[in-house]
Amino acid sequence: MKPKLRFAPSPTGNLHIGSVRTAIFNWVWAQSLDASLVLRIEDTDLERSKKEFEDNIMEGLDWLGLSFDEGPHQPLNGMKYRQSERINDQAYQPYIDQLLSSGNAYYCFETDDELTAERQAAEDQGIPYVYSRKSLSYSPDEVTKKLDNGTPWTIRFRVPDHAMIIVKDVIRGDISFESKLLSDFIIVRSDGNPTYNFAVVVDDHEMGITHVVRGEDHISNTPRQIMMYDAFGWDVPQFAHLPIILGPDRSKLSKRHGAKSVSEYRDDGFLADALINYLSLLGWSPPDGKELLSREELNDLFDISRINKAGAVFDTVKLTWMNKQYLAKKSDHEILALIHSFVDPKLKKLSDLDRKILSVRDNIETLSQINDYLDVYSRDTTDFFNKFQALPITESDIKVIEYAHAAIAQLSKWDASSVTELMEGAIESLSLGKGKVMKPMRKSMTGDESGPNLIDCLALIPLNEIKARLELVLKHVNSTASN
Repeated sequence: MKPKLRFAPSPTGNLHIGSVRTAIFNWVWAQSLDASLVLRIEDTDLERSKKEFEDNIMEGLDWLGLSFDEGPHQPLNGMKYRQSERINDQAYQPYIDQLLSSGNAYYCFETDDELTAERQAAEDQGIPYVYSRKSLSYSPDEVTKKLDNGTPWTIRFRVPDHAMIIVKDVIRGDISFESKLLSDFIIVRSDGNPTYNFAVVVDDHEMGITHVVRGEDHISNTPRQIMMYDAFGWDVPQFAHLPIILGPDRSKLSKRHGAKSVSEYRDDGFLADALINYLSLLGWSPPDGKELLSREELNDLFDISRINKAGAVFDTVKLTWMNKQYLAKKSDHEILALIHSFVDPKLKKLSDLDRKILSVRDNIETLSQINDYLDVYSRDTTDFFNKFQALPITESDIKVIEYAHAAIAQLSKWDASSVTELMEGAIESLSLGKGKVMKPMRKSMTGDESGPNLIDCLALIPLNEIKARLELVLKHVNSTASN
């Protein structure tokens, strides 16, 4: 059988970082195995599953460029890839009937109050709760009578007695579970719908899934699923449970750590390639320890045996750094194509917009930062002066400002070479270092203490505006000094 993997998100929320990393590892392992990859929507939780969340998942995967061989939009042989559709088609019923008839499952008639009392009794005794199997004592006739009378029911899988269930995990090795510690678990709810653990086994079997990559939070589900595979006589897939993603405090990553959905990272101006690169390194590393990996390099170097068991810390600072490295590799043409949609409509009215964007491109870490850096070009004289007045000015700064004011007053041409000559002249005439000249020039002409390349920046501010700013600045520093 040709290897086949699947990514199976639940549409109970937007596509998040943990799910994307799972999708990435499915994607790269599928490539290394020359396997096909299935996208399945696991929406057995009908109350919490929403169409808008599914749309967000689809849009996020499309933006990331993760492709699938099968799924809701490219079905194979009429297969349905949403569990809700499979429920409607009664796809699970034959398998439910099979487990019931083989004795591997049975109807359970206990009320919620009765089950709560059982759990409380176990808690009082200080022992793990295991369902009492009270409903197994009913004869077939009694079961039929209860069903005919409309007695509420669920269906439970009968866990084998005195068995050892071995989960063979590619990442963690063999993990053993004693069946006596596992309750008979519900596979069909009181509303007649299958539970996750049952549906996923049937789906994986029908879709021919041979390898399952998912988060370590599913480890506790795996022995239950293996028991059902055995009950049906089906081959068990190869499992690989990924380490958990942690926040900086080493607790499970959540929104309180600043974690966002994939669509939010996209809207903040992160690049898909940078996000894929960074997430692939959470729990895995290539043999040479290289950090910046193209998709091709990731596919070539990936080896699932190099995934760690330990949790991986999500570091927004590192992701942002990596995104900047990816932006730096883009050509000017590519940067302009990417960034225009992030520019504030008010700033789009700036003259020489593309030149101004390119003058600040080396400063931005994410595309959405463009507006912060373009702000230097949108200030009128009043805005500039309000910012300047808040800056510290030294005696050395005043000398540079006086020099610049006098030199620029004589100019009729203003471009990058003019700015360069001005700075070089100040350095030589005032016998100051480059830093002691550039900083006061930036303050007195932009109102900032730091910012993009100063020569490029000043050259894009009109000469008449530069002169007006220096007039205001000189009057202000002279007035302040005299007081």
